[in-house]
This record gives sequence, C-alpha cells and structure tokens, in this order.
Amino acid sequence: ENFQKRLKSLDDLEKTYVYTLYNFITKELYTSKSGDVDSETKSGASMLWLSTLDEKREAGEILYDLRIIDNQASLPHKANITLQIPAYDEPFLSNFRLGDVVVLYQRNEAGNNVTNQLVFKGNIERLTATEVCIRLRATQRNLAVFPQDSLYAMEHDYMDTTFRSMYLGLSAFMGANQTRKDLLLGRRKPLFDEAETSKNIDSIDDFERVATKAVAAKDYFLLVGPPGTGKTSRALRRMVEKFYAQSDTQILLLAYTNRAVDEICSSLSSIIPSIDYIRIGSELSCDVRFREHLVENVLASYDKRRDVRQRLSACRVYVGTVASLSSKTELFKLKRFDVAIVDEATQILEPQLLWLLSAKSSDGRDAVGKFILIGDHKQLPAVVLQPDEQTEVCNEALREMGLTNLRHSLFERLYRSPHSSSRAVDMLCRQGRMNPHVAYFPNENFYGGKLQIVGLPHQCEELPLLQTSLVDDEMAIYLSKRIAFHPSTPEAQQLPLKYNRSEAVWTARMAKAIYYHYTTACGGFLPDTTLGIIAPYRNQIALIRRELANTGIDALCRIHVDTVERFQGSERDVIIYSFCVNHPSQLKFLSNLTEEDGVLIDRKLNVALTRARKQMFLTGVPKLLEQNPIYATLLNSLQDKT
Repeated sequence: ENFQKRLKSLDDLEKTYVYTLYNFITKELYTSKSGDVDSETKSGASMLWLSTLDEKREAGEILYDLRIIDNQASLPHKANITLQIPAYDEPFLSNFRLGDVVVLYQRNEAGNNVTNQLVFKGNIERLTATEVCIRLRATQRNLAVFPQDSLYAMEHDYMDTTFRSMYLGLSAFMGANQTRKDLLLGRRKPLFDEAETSKNIDSIDDFERVATKAVAAKDYFLLVGPPGTGKTSRALRRMVEKFYAQSDTQILLLAYTNRAVDEICSSLSSIIPSIDYIRIGSELSCDVRFREHLVENVLASYDKRRDVRQRLSACRVYVGTVASLSSKTELFKLKRFDVAIVDEATQILEPQLLWLLSAKSSDGRDAVGKFILIGDHKQLPAVVLQPDEQTEVCNEALREMGLTNLRHSLFERLYRSPHSSSRAVDMLCRQGRMNPHVAYFPNENFYGGKLQIVGLPHQCEELPLLQTSLVDDEMAIYLSKRIAFHPSTPEAQQLPLKYNRSEAVWTARMAKAIYYHYTTACGGFLPDTTLGIIAPYRNQIALIRRELANTGIDALCRIHVDTVERFQGSERDVIIYSFCVNHPSQLKFLSNLTEEDGVLIDRKLNVALTRARKQMFLTGVPKLLEQNPIYATLLNSLQDKT
C-alpha cells in the first residue's frame, strides 16, 4: 500500500524515470542469471551453469581437483576449510583475490556442478599458488558434509545485493523530498554559497581551489580527476580537511571498490592532527593497516547499547564501499551526513547511488545534505551486461535532462547535462605520474592537451645511460626510449586465439632487460613498483607468466601481470602492453569507446597508456591494429617520434 501510494504521487516525468530504471535493473539481473544469447561469452551468475569447464578455465573462473588439507568448518565464529590447489598441466591463471565471495562443491565427475551438488558459500581468507583457505558463511557442525577423500571445485559467487540496493534506491527516490527529486531530474540547477565561492578561487593550488568549490556547493560538485592528478591522495584529503574543520560537520566517504576505500583510508591516516573515522565493511576485504577502524573492532570493547550509540554518534567520518553502506542503511537512523564524497563515481551506475541520494533522516531532511562525485569518465566505466543498443534511452523527456544511456554513471549524466552549472564542475590538470613523453598521446588525444606536468624528478630527468653489458643487447633500442612499439606476428590459426606467443616471448625478454637495466643503472628493481605488464586475455597473461618464469629471475615472477581493468588505479615505473590481437574481430573487444565534443576516446587504451611513470612499451600486430583509427594514430605518433 505504501509503495502504491508513493507511485501514484509521482508526476509523469518521475514515473517515466522510475519505470525506465526499473526495466534496466531487471534486464541486467535477468541477463546475469540467464546469460545473453547474443553474446559470445557468458558473464555473471550464468557462468556457473552455462559455461563449460574449458570456458571457465580460460576465464580463470574456477579452481578444481582441490583436496582438503585442513577442515575447521565446525568452528563457531570463523569456520574455514583449507584446500590444496594442484599443478595444472596447461598454462592457467585463476581470477581470484582475497575476500572474493565463492561457492565450493564436490566435483568428482565431469558432470558435477553447482546445479547438482551441495553448495557451500564463503569468502577467500588466504590464497597462495598451492593453497586456498575459505571462510565459510555458515558453521558446519556435521563434518561429514566434507568427505576427506573427495575432490572439490571453487567458483565465484554472484550476489543479488547490488540489485536489491538498486530496487530499494528506486523506492527511496519515490519517497524522496521534492527538492532532491527536482535536482536529480534536472528541474532545478544546483545552488552555491556565494560568499564561499569568492574565496581563493584564483589560488594557484589546484587542491585548495577544488576544495573551496566543494565547500561552496549546496547541492553537488563534480571533480574530474585524470590519471596521476592526485584526486584521492590530495584533492579528497583536502576536502575532508576543510569539511572536518567545520564544527560538527558529518562526512560520508564512499568508493566502488575496497582497494579505493583503502586509498581513502590511507589519505585519512595522513591527515595531521589525526582524525577519528569508522570503516564499514568486512575484515577480509580491508587492508590490515586499517582494520582497527572497522566498525566491529571499534565497538568490540563496548557492551552497552547506550555506549555503542554514543560512540557511533561521536564519530564524524564514515567510510566504505557503496555496496557495504547500502546494506547498512540503519546508519541513517543514527546520523545525518552533511556531505557525501564518492570516489570512483564514474564506475558506479546511477541507480546504485539513488538510495544514498534519496534517503531521508529521522527528521525528514535529506539523509545526505550534498554530494561530491569524483571520477574520470574517460577511464573505464561501470560494467553493464546488456548491449549498448538495449541501454539507449529513447524517451525525449529523459534525454532532455541528460539521461541518454543507462550504462552511463550519474557523474557522466550530470557532467553532460544541459541543466547543470559550470560552477558545479572542475578538473585537475596537473599530473605528477607520467613523464611528458609517456603522457603525450593520451594528453593530446583524450584530454585536449590540458594536462600539465607537476615537474617531479622522473618527469624532468634524462633516461639513465645503458651499462656496457646492455649496449649490444637487442633490447637496447627500446630501453633508450620513453615510449616504443615492437611489431609482433599473429598466430597462424584462423581462429582468433586469445594468446600470442611472439608477444609473450618478446615481453619476457624486454622484462629481463628492464630488470638488468634497473638493477645496474636505476637504483634497483622492485617487483611492486618498477614493472607491470598488461594483456587483454587471461590466456596471454598465463603465457607471459610462464615465459617470465623461464628467465629464472625470481623478481620477474613477482611482478603484476593482469588485464587493464585490474590495473586501473595502479601505476608502475615501466609498463609493457601486449595487445594480443590475432584477428580483426578482436579489435572491437579491445576498445571501450566514448565520445566528447566529437572526439572518440578509447577508455581502455587511455587507462593502459597512463599507468606508466617513466617508460611505456607496446607490442602488437601493426597491420591489424592499424584497422582501428585510434590505434593507427597511436602507431603513427610513435613513428614520428622515432
């Protein structure tokens, strides 16, 4: 009855908005469960029951033939089970991380899977090359459910929590205050404190300028943070400092991934004098440095409800992922937040933020006073399972308010909305990550030449001279350049294979040369900071790792080799990018395109090219890459520099 009452109270535009988002969410949920019949690959929960073992192996989505090492499933609070991972015959790279939610089941025959076996759910507590420890979600008092002599398989679990929070967000929007609904629908422009706006706007300090604008905003503020501009480490921190200096201001800090929340916590921990903050989330997905701030640990010493409430009320800064906060909406019954700052906002779909922006506090006011979205729409967006043509918005009223495609984030819609205000948007333009030669192509082609260097040593210094032992090395021609391209040859088979041997071999040789060069001339080689390797397919990643192992250099076996999606937010002194394109059909999967002011931007390529601080090396098949106009421009620019 309450739902019907809310629905009937909506005007035509509000109903259209709700129905459109509802259809999008429902189709996305359906696609996750049943798979997209028009797609070449399975994704979401459908992989569990539609994909073959070979497909799961190729995607790194399964560990199988596991044997029990230690069975602690009966422990009352931390039930866990440890299993041995076998040495697989073929190159294989699993796509699992600490904290991942997984399902575990017996697999003694080829036909055993999640549809016909008893399924146990849990999180990865420990993971090595030979062992995995799973923290079970429920204690198993009957240990016979885990026969010691059985084989087991582990796959990713897929939670409905995100979809549930999006549905709740729609419900919250229907009951939101009219002024907030009008703001989100573009029927009123964002407001600003004119007195605050006039302060320090012309300051040469970018971070002071954007922080001042954030304080001046009464409704929302958008900050575009291109790669290496310090959007989290400097801009977000300065905003928190200014808001925290205002007496009794309550601050909520959110991000899409736990890794980004770790970065926020790192920024908070660097503030002097230190500030009190509480993190909402799981211990398994939180960096050990910040676990003392987890709400369960903060409240561990309190045994009275009154004391718990007082402790929670006294803390003015809360931080967590959008998902973790969406499952803890009772927090808004205890507190009203004056400001919410959302990092990685371009990776978050609009309905995923509706619950936060539409919720009411106990006194009827907006639970969040104003919101600040930080992101970069020219880097990788949110993952959407439906094809682009199905998410296109055709309704003219919605298109007029800027909602043209449902796969776009709220950040992107507000950024491009004709009803927004230029005062509500700012962009950081001074980057301290990339040497200008490395930054040249993405700067000129994706950011209109607006990025300027900070002038840090690695951005100004010359490349160290090669040692005598490397002068005659076949890689010397590459080591002496900031950015270079190596032409490879495609695999012979007609099928578009997801690996390229020539690129894997060259990449390993290049990595070996980089190792010796940095060891002798650059002050040492550190696996976590010196070198990273990007490739589009897990088969290629596994092949590269095998070639690295063949070098016999332990440090090269410990470098990060992964997809561009897993590299977003990271940086290394040197990056090697293996395009691994063996067939023209693979080009469309290699790109993630958007358009701004008539200019095509490849968000995947942008992320890949902006991970390197000092040097960037690329390898691919020229005659295939040149069929893509953006890659053709890239190759031409590299030839011009040569």
